[in-house]
Amino acid sequence: MKKETTPFIPRPGFISQKIAGIMVPLFSIRTKQNAGVGEILDLIPFIDWVKNHGIRLIQILPIYETEPEETSPYQALSSFAIDPVYLSIVETEGFKVDAQVADYLEKPSVHTRLLKWREKDTVDVKPIRAFKYAVLQAAFKQFKEEIWRNQNNRSAISFQRFMDRHSAWLQDYALFWQLKQHHHWSHWHAWPEAYQHRNKEALSDFAQKHSDQILFIQYVQWVLWSQWSQVRAHALKTGVKLMGDLPFLVSRDSADVWCNPSLFDQDISIGAPPDDFNADGQDWGLPVFLWEAMEQDHFNWWRRRIKEASQYFDLLRLDHVVGFFRVWVMPKGEQPYFEPGDEGAQIARGACLLKVILSELGDCIPVAEDLGCVPDFVRKTLIRFHIAGHKVLRWEKEGDDYRHPVDYPFLSMATTGTHDNATLSEWWNRLSSEERICFLDLLNHPVGLSAGAPYNPSLQEAIIDLMLSSGAGIVIFPLQDILCDDQRVNVPGTVGSENWCYRMPLALSEIDSDRLYGERLSYFKSAVKRFSRDKRNDV
Repeated sequence: MKKETTPFIPRPGFISQKIAGIMVPLFSIRTKQNAGVGEILDLIPFIDWVKNHGIRLIQILPIYETEPEETSPYQALSSFAIDPVYLSIVETEGFKVDAQVADYLEKPSVHTRLLKWREKDTVDVKPIRAFKYAVLQAAFKQFKEEIWRNQNNRSAISFQRFMDRHSAWLQDYALFWQLKQHHHWSHWHAWPEAYQHRNKEALSDFAQKHSDQILFIQYVQWVLWSQWSQVRAHALKTGVKLMGDLPFLVSRDSADVWCNPSLFDQDISIGAPPDDFNADGQDWGLPVFLWEAMEQDHFNWWRRRIKEASQYFDLLRLDHVVGFFRVWVMPKGEQPYFEPGDEGAQIARGACLLKVILSELGDCIPVAEDLGCVPDFVRKTLIRFHIAGHKVLRWEKEGDDYRHPVDYPFLSMATTGTHDNATLSEWWNRLSSEERICFLDLLNHPVGLSAGAPYNPSLQEAIIDLMLSSGAGIVIFPLQDILCDDQRVNVPGTVGSENWCYRMPLALSEIDSDRLYGERLSYFKSAVKRFSRDKRNDV
């Protein structure tokens, strides 16, 4: 039985009216123009497409650069630098498809590979990233010869301003990147000691010898930022909001750790305690933050990360927010433990870090990923700071009964799943008969739906309506759950070519005219309108 809810009077810091959103990794967007992976400027037609379907929010995964052989966006080389795999090969500021670039693209071997990537049903990130770097090298050569020498040129001035504005991380990152490449992408712990320990004389000498390539890496980031700026302007004009993802942790082999070794304990690692999904817990192999050192440094590393991210997005997903309060430390050969161990200290730490984050976000709205084994005090603190948490339909239960989404608080983001979950269709098809009956109780057993039936469009439409009726201010649907697609983005705890390679089944320009997908999208659009979640939201 649905309950009547008291109208929510929003306070500053969250949206002012209910909206619907879509979650899709940037790499998954499929157009006829891109090189087989979703690109930055693909977001412009994608924004228009979602707007046409009543969708007011696009949630993506992290866009930070990873190593050449890495595919997971959560294993980045940097907490700041955009991955060049997302470069759009169209003329934008500082990037021209000039004769050199055009000649490279028309090489038979390159042209053949490009066509192959475009036709694939999955994303092949690693070779595309190498391809994009080759294109950028050709563009940079022309830029340096024709533009950079003339310091009065508008683009040269823009590039210099970009370098000045982002100097807190950009120069160090470019140096780190070039050192990585020079040492065949080995872990920085394996570099000569002078480079490991950031000997000023050694680094200065290296920077002089490789100045062109270090400038090139900064140029790459400027081109990517220029393209992203176009997307931000278009999103603002259309009233569609962009939601990014701020990973809680960083890789040991990252510019962040190399540049700030005093802020990380690299001898022990962070993981997750045992839970219903993993009886042994998980060792993520990622370094532990040295909180006292961060506090003494006034959390400047966190402040820079937040300030940078807030320039890209309207909303920001705070990954693993329980880690702001306590972390599961896994020392080698010893029993793991929570740090800090005292609940009062955990609450104090979380509140302290959230205050820092809120102070740097500006108009960007935080949304906390508060899933898994999360103590009650975490969610109470989030409410106190007016930060929305997640409500994943399949996990919201009171005893054996599913909690009706209409009872979710306005200050929350409801979703049918995340990038780490099975799709709705896969989830339903794996459920026991008993669980299916419990879930159908939530739906009041619509006519034509039975516990014995496989996932089908009728069930999907009932779930869409259920979610859109939610009390939550934001309702997010992974793209697959709108299309009734069963292809996953990632299976946690596994490493393989099937992860991080999901691609839309058809190009953006074709998907609405497809009989099957067109029907599903048409229903979704009408449902969003019926539940009044299609209104422009400028707060």
